[in-house]
Amino acid sequence: MTQPLSGIRIVDLTHVLAGPYATGQLALMGAEVIRIERPGGDDFVRTHGGTQAMRDAGLGASFLSQNSGKKSVVLDLKDKAGLDAALSLVAEADVLVQNFRPGVADRLGLGFDATTRRKPDLIHASLSGYGPDGPLASRPAYDHILQGVSGLMAMTGSPESGPLRVGIPIVDYVAGQSLVAAILAALLQRAKQPLKPQELHVSMLDAMTNLMGAYAINHQTTGALRGLDGNRAFSDSPFSGRFDCAEGQLVITANTPAQTRRLCLALGRPELAQSDPETVTKTLTQIFATQPASHWDTVLAEADVPAGPVLSLGETLAHPQMQNSPCWHELPVPELDQTVRAPGLSFRAPWAPTQLHPAPTFGRDTDEITSPEAAQ
Repeated sequence: MTQPLSGIRIVDLTHVLAGPYATGQLALMGAEVIRIERPGGDDFVRTHGGTQAMRDAGLGASFLSQNSGKKSVVLDLKDKAGLDAALSLVAEADVLVQNFRPGVADRLGLGFDATTRRKPDLIHASLSGYGPDGPLASRPAYDHILQGVSGLMAMTGSPESGPLRVGIPIVDYVAGQSLVAAILAALLQRAKQPLKPQELHVSMLDAMTNLMGAYAINHQTTGALRGLDGNRAFSDSPFSGRFDCAEGQLVITANTPAQTRRLCLALGRPELAQSDPETVTKTLTQIFATQPASHWDTVLAEADVPAGPVLSLGETLAHPQMQNSPCWHELPVPELDQTVRAPGLSFRAPWAPTQLHPAPTFGRDTDEITSPEAAQ
């Protein structure tokens, strides 16, 4: 089946995580993504994670996870020949994506005005930490910084630990998903209004705070802020949270009265459903400490109580639920004569890829794409 973005060409000037993640998702939907890299190969994700051989080849774990099927072209954008080559690619593209600091693309000659002169219906998408304006616009920003600035860190952790970052670079991936949504919407808009350029901006700060609407409105209307509440559930139910067991830990989310009653009956303590929150927490802590998490997971599953063990990523990937996941596929790494299991799209669709294509080594496609023959 033809993929939805088949025939769409994307010139990708992004680096690190958020931008490459977004263009990687679009490549999995069928787009041709041409990744333009700077001489010297200074995108650190090429050498981040994986074995030493992977890092030496510029195919680190972080890079492989989001660059399947892309092409890599090395161009010096500060050199006229390199800029001209980039603009020639833009002239044949549908989308240009960049995550320079605001103003840098303009200074390079790859801003909205310069690129839409070459391609009048171009979708020019920019991603930055704080957006194109405002007092923080020119500041450098990475996930760790944005977790702090966005308010996320102030509600992650406990009073004992202090503010903590979420374990993954979540702001990068949230911003990347926002960029995917923006580009897909712009492609639909272009179908309605052809021959009109579109300028898109995604702010990592906006993307992250956008997910905190419930907390933000609560703060506006009550003045209250969610603090360092550890594993307290979003619902604030005392029957939800993370509990230490004789072996391992268990997460429970009994939010509704029906779930609460089933939980208390399964534990042989029906009267607990009417107890005060402090008594509930103390009693559940004592009960769950008497048996392994695997035991309680079985008991609560049979009682139809939402619960599950706390697993490591390795345990999750090895879990039977994941063995036939349609969202994970074999990714060949022919340069190292190996194959890794890598994520594809995070949803099911009849046109979703069933196999992944190799990620490009640094500059692998430069000659093929920038040769005079390719321009004809």
